[in-house]
Order: sequence, then structure tokens, then C-alpha cells
Amino acid sequence: MRMDNLSFGADGTDPSANTNGISLINGKRKPPVDPEKSVAVLGTGDYGRAIARRLVNNGYTVFVGSRDPNRNKIKQMVRDTGASLTTQESAIASCDVVIVAVGRDYYDYLPLQSLRAKILIDVSNNTEPRRGPHYRSNAEYLQGLVQDAKVVKGFNVLSAYALENGGLQGSKEVFLAGDHSDAKTRVSEMVRMMGFHPVDWGSLQAARDIEDVPLRLMPSWKRPVLVVFGVFLFLWFLAFMSFQICYNIKNGDWSKMWKHIALQNFNRVLGITSLWILSFCYLPGLLAAYIQLWRGTKYSRFPKFLDDWLKMRKQLGLLMLGMASMHGCMSVAFVTPKTTEWVYEAPRQILAQVVVDANTTTTDTITIYDSELNWRGEIFLACGAISLCLLVVLGITSLPSVTATLSWREFTFVQSKLGWVALVVAALHDIFLAWNFMIDYWSCFQTFPIGPQYALYPVFIAIVMKIPLLLPPVDNYLQKIRRGYERKSEYEVSKSQVA
Repeated sequence: MRMDNLSFGADGTDPSANTNGISLINGKRKPPVDPEKSVAVLGTGDYGRAIARRLVNNGYTVFVGSRDPNRNKIKQMVRDTGASLTTQESAIASCDVVIVAVGRDYYDYLPLQSLRAKILIDVSNNTEPRRGPHYRSNAEYLQGLVQDAKVVKGFNVLSAYALENGGLQGSKEVFLAGDHSDAKTRVSEMVRMMGFHPVDWGSLQAARDIEDVPLRLMPSWKRPVLVVFGVFLFLWFLAFMSFQICYNIKNGDWSKMWKHIALQNFNRVLGITSLWILSFCYLPGLLAAYIQLWRGTKYSRFPKFLDDWLKMRKQLGLLMLGMASMHGCMSVAFVTPKTTEWVYEAPRQILAQVVVDANTTTTDTITIYDSELNWRGEIFLACGAISLCLLVVLGITSLPSVTATLSWREFTFVQSKLGWVALVVAALHDIFLAWNFMIDYWSCFQTFPIGPQYALYPVFIAIVMKIPLLLPPVDNYLQKIRRGYERKSEYEVSKSQVA
């Protein structure tokens, strides 16, 4: 044993040893600790200190075990957590529950004999997904090293940031796995005391799946991204057929076929896609409301497609916000008196003599565009700015750190009422831009409507579905169902009457 790694007192005694019921840590006397509320943490890294601080803040007595507790830097970092710093052996001897906050590569350097008969919580993660049928998780490997211990996998899905930031993420689930029910019960209670929710995944073999959870690359975003990308490609195809194919067939000029794809077409499709996706954020809630009205209960499951759709609304909304922001930025360069002259004051035309060369002049008509918006243009621009501002508010309030500060009424007011206002104002932004084009179809095949027209299709569907739900009788009945009321069938009513 290396003597320089132990923190002994001046008289050569171990400072953590109990003397007449008094615990001495680093030479300081502390009262006896409750064994049910004492935890040892092996490891002084970011995660070890974060979980130690969280435990201390929730009433636990924490002993942080280090291989070199005499280093000034380690002393200062651990002191800030409120835990007691000592050797690994002394920390283990003081507690029944030991959190192993070191990587798998360092398990062999732990005082393994001292860990026997302890409850060991393995919090480690892998750096890459598991490979091969004979792979053992970190928790299983630790169990193999200390077979007499009770290993529980847990806390690996929480970051040091989540642990250090109080209740901001206090509702997050903590997955647990282990072969000993009494150990999992003890750890589950600790998880609850720390403000999280324990979820039992079963035996220790489930630790293989739990350790894969942090390695997943945005699993809840894959389907929303595919949906948005698919909608964007579909609308880009319509825009290409409208503005590159049909427009040129109608005008007979193919010289500028590819000129506007990079900016104008892309910007048009961004705006239309944003409006469609914003509508898609509210359509599943409307479908769910009608299903509840039809069934007369809130306790039956929705169809799978609708359930998946409801779960991806947050991701759809954030993707929509990003596209709407891009549309707003690009429109600054695109919307000019020449490209959208109908939202500006009428241009003037003048006759001017143009000198061709020293002996030749010609008279040309020159259009002078007015940079001042007309009343229609001002409403168009104001609606665009207001809707984008409301969308930013919706995006900010969907962040967990902001959501945690809002009451349920405040959250629903922003996400529902302000969201619908944003949708309607965004639709007005489109209408005031191009109401005179709303019934236009390009000449080829008469099948491709103009962009501002089909941009409103999902919005129109959403508004039509929303209006009946606003009627007091319908709304009151729906709220009654959502409070737990269940409409009985005729068979159930007749059966109850007979009884």
C-alpha cells in the first residue's frame, strides 16, 4: 500500500476512523452519520463532484474517495461540493453504498477487496456502441471483478450539468438495472431524494441497453427531420415545375431557367414549408380532440400514427422556427421594389436620351421604382415580423429550462393560444403578399397552382377543424371528457338500469 496516498493525522491514525462515535475527516470532528443517508463517491472528476454536490444538497453525507486526497487542487474542488475528502479505502469503509464514478479502464485500480458486500452504483458510459455477441457492459464487468458486491447500473443518462442545475431537469428519468432487488430499492430511493424518477429496466444484463442510451444520436429527431425534409423536397418540386418549367413554357423564354433557383425559389420554399410545418404542429391535436369527442373518453389509445405525430410536435416546431428565420433573413435581400413591386408605391416611368456613341443617341423608357411600401406592403411586412416574433417566443418556451419556470396555464397559453395567433398572422403575411395570385394556375397542364395558394392549404384545414371546437357546447363537453368523464354506451346504460 502506498503511504503517500493516505491522509493520516499527525499521530499516525486514520482520520476517518470512529472514536467514541465521533467521525474524524481531515482532522475535523463530525457527528455520527446515518448509514442510510451516507454515500461514498469514488472519483474526483467533474461527474463525481457533480453527483456528490447533488447528494449533499439533498441531505446525504458524502465521502469522496481519492487516490491522492492530499493534493491541494483536489481538496479545493471537493470542498466546494460540501462533501468530505478522504482515501478510497476510508470512504468505502464509511458507507454501504458506493458510487463508482471512474471509467472502466480504472476499475482494476480500485481497492476491490474493500468493495465486497457493498452496493455499487456504476455510472460509467461507453465511448462507442457495443460490438459482438459476447460483449459485457461496464456494470457486468464490475460485477465480475467484485462478485460479492451488489452492482446497480444507474445515473449514466444524466450529465454533470443536469446534476448541478438543481430542479431544472429534475423530472428526468434515471434507468436502473441490477440482479439484487434490495439494492435497486435502495438506489431508487436515492434517485427520488435527488429529484429524479427511477425506472427499473430489469436485470444487470439490461445495463447493455442503458449504456447505449447516451450514444444515440438524437433519436427523437430522426423522424421529424425526415418529415420536414420530405415536405421541403415535395414543395421544391412544385416550385421548380411552377417557376422553371411552366413559367418558361408560358413566356417562351428559357434563357433564365436556372437563374432564380439558388435564392428566390429556395426562399419561397422555405416560407411555404414553414407554414405547412406550423400547421402540422396543430393538426394532430385537433385530430385527437375529435377522436376523444367521438369515443366519449380520454382513456382509449390514439392510433399509432397519431400518437407518433403528437410526440414529434416539439421537434417539428423547432425545425419550423429555424426555416422561418432563414426565410426572414433571405427575404431582406429578395424583397425589393423591382421583385415585388405590387407591395410598393407605383413606379414612375420617364423618357431619357441615351448616348450610344459619339454620333448616335436614342430615347428609352426608364422605370424608377419607389422604395416606399404601400398600405398592403406595410401590413405584409408587419404580419411577417409579428409571426416570426411569436414563433421565437414559442421556441424559447419549449426549452426545458424555460418550461420549468412556467405554470401549466402559462405554458398552454403560449403554446396554444399564441401559437394559433402566430399561425393566423403568418397566413395573413402570405395573403397580403399575393392575394391577386391566389387563383392563378400555370398554363402547362393547368395542374400547378401558384405558391402562395398551396401554402395556405394546411392552414385552411387546421382553421376549419378548429372553429367547431371553439363553440361553447363542444368546448365544454371536450373539457369535461379531459377531466375524466366517460360517455357510457347504450348497452352499459340499459345494463345499469336493469341492475
